[in-house]
Formats: sequence, C-alpha cells, structure tokens
Amino acid sequence: MDTHIPERLAEMVADGELDAEFMNVESEHSAMAACIGAQATGVRTFTASSSQGIALMWELLHVASGMRLPIVMAVANRSLSAPLNIWNDWSDSIGCRDCGWIQLYCKNAQEAYDTTLQAYRIAEQVLLPVMVCIDGFFLSHTLEPVALDGKGFVGLYKPHVTLDPKHPVSQPERY
Repeated sequence: MDTHIPERLAEMVADGELDAEFMNVESEHSAMAACIGAQATGVRTFTASSSQGIALMWELLHVASGMRLPIVMAVANRSLSAPLNIWNDWSDSIGCRDCGWIQLYCKNAQEAYDTTLQAYRIAEQVLLPVMVCIDGFFLSHTLEPVALDGKGFVGLYKPHVTLDPKHPVSQPERY
C-alpha cells in the first residue's frame, strides 16, 4: 500500500515508540492471512490497504469475518483499475460491503485516528473486523497534524477465544 500509514507504523515500531511486531509480507493477500493467523492466536492486529490490494485479499476478508476476528484495517479508498488511478473512489470498500466487515468512513486525519481507536473497541466487543475508510489521495497522500490523544482508550487486549496448540480445534467457538 503506497500510503504513509504502514511507513509511519514501521518507523514507530523501529524507534520503540510502538510496542508491536511489524511484519513485512509479499502482498495484501499475505497481509490478511498474517492478520487472521495472529488474531486467531490472541494477538491484536492491524493492516492497511486500498484498491487492487483489497481485491487481492477478497477471499480472506470473508474468512476474517466468518471466524469473527476483530481485525482493524485502514482502507485508503481508491478506484479499481483500469486505468491506473490514485484518486478517491469508494468502489474498493463498497465492493466489500457484504463480506461481513463493519465499515466506518472518515473525513479527515484526526477523525481517522480517533475512529481507528474506536474501531478496536467496537471490533473486540462485537467480534467482527472493522474497516476504517479514508478518502484515497486526499488523506492517504497528504499530511496534516493529528493529536495523538486516547492513550489507554483501547486498553489491554483480552481475546474472547484463542487457538492453542495444546488444545487444538478446527474452528474455535466464539459466542
């Protein structure tokens, strides 16, 4: 994904500002597979994508919601090709409207930050993944100041169910 989101997160992890693991993967399909695996073992997860990347992870979006995994994903809404286009268009996330993800749409960077924090609380309460959607290019390729308030709002993660190799199951009960 060609936005500041994963770049800034990688920088924050490398600098020790964010206590997290940053995984480099080869594609959006792999990114969602990694989120599903990590989340199923009880790890809070986040990824970001847009446009063709959303299309590439399509089949796994259904797996995440079907397993009731509270994954949070930023979506920089952009049109699907062709022609190549980086401008805003909701065809990527609207195309996913029936795959079981909650979708929240934001109008500026501050709202995107605040909504991402809220997305974790929502996802973990209702056990569904959440997309935090922002306008591609207008918000994904520009910078504006954001107040990083909300420390402690999300809280410690207490997974509802986790996969455990000592007690294997094919699909954990999540209700």
